[in-house]
Amino acid sequence: MKLSARDSATFLKSPDAQTKAVLLYGPDAGLVRERSRAIAATILGKDSDPVNRVELSADQVKADPACLRDELCAMSLMGGRRLVVMRDVADKLAATIENALDGLNTTTYLIIEAEELSASSPLRQMFERAQDLAALACYRDEGRSLEDVVRTALAHHGLRATSDAMQYLVAHLGNDRGITLSEMEKIALYMGEQKEVTLDTAMRLIGHNAAESMEDICHAVACGNVKEAQALLNRLLYEGTQPVAIIRSLLRHFQRLDIAAAHIASGQTVEGALSALRPPVFFKYVPPTKRALSLFNARTLAIALNLLLKTERDLKSGILSPSLVAGQALSQITRIAAI
Repeated sequence: MKLSARDSATFLKSPDAQTKAVLLYGPDAGLVRERSRAIAATILGKDSDPVNRVELSADQVKADPACLRDELCAMSLMGGRRLVVMRDVADKLAATIENALDGLNTTTYLIIEAEELSASSPLRQMFERAQDLAALACYRDEGRSLEDVVRTALAHHGLRATSDAMQYLVAHLGNDRGITLSEMEKIALYMGEQKEVTLDTAMRLIGHNAAESMEDICHAVACGNVKEAQALLNRLLYEGTQPVAIIRSLLRHFQRLDIAAAHIASGQTVEGALSALRPPVFFKYVPPTKRALSLFNARTLAIALNLLLKTERDLKSGILSPSLVAGQALSQITRIAAI
């Protein structure tokens, strides 16, 4: 069955009420892990025996396809339920997983963790169509949902943020739920007895993370700053950021520019077009956003968006070097802006 974001809270409380396995997939690896831990805690309970939890990598199952079925059918030696977690799963293992689950009658629960899967993915389709399986997408927090995550995490530590601090946090977090929650922990440790997070505090503590570098590279590319864009790309790749994540961030940025350009074409002022965007442009990035809107028009924005979509497809194919493909795309778009 296909679960919506609205269904997720109810499902996480009792995942085994209707299903024997769940597929957690999407670009937010931190959210995938968080939901996997929540389901594991529900299935196994707080005082479960560690031996009742088994983790299998995709490579292990690929090398020995029968091991998955064996683990799902195994009985607990010490009593209690068992859980099998598979990580880094891709479509190539869809048939193996389907065979392992076929006719399965056991109390062992299966969690599959995967990256983003297309609507045509065999693995995703299998979990969405079967009534005793579930597929739950884990997309990045943004806009109102990200604000709720940040506010809830701060409240857990007895903290609140000023409106400008919240705007800054929302603008610089969200690529990964795990990173977002880790940053809230860092703020909580820093705050001590203070209860209100100010903009100064937020900028001091969240100033240099991957999310900001991602934001910066988007503005560098859109403003035609070739050297800055290349330097930021090298930094992100060195820090382990996946090239496809950079391209998707650029896609979202240029889609927002395209929306703003459409507002301007309909007669709105630049300021009005920017204020209509959701989430709003953080004040630090208003000047480069205006600059980008002066460099791109509807035709060149369409060219940039088509190029980014093609680049994303090329990266998924895995035929060429990901860093080379991403670098070429960034170079082509910055040249468009610099014309």
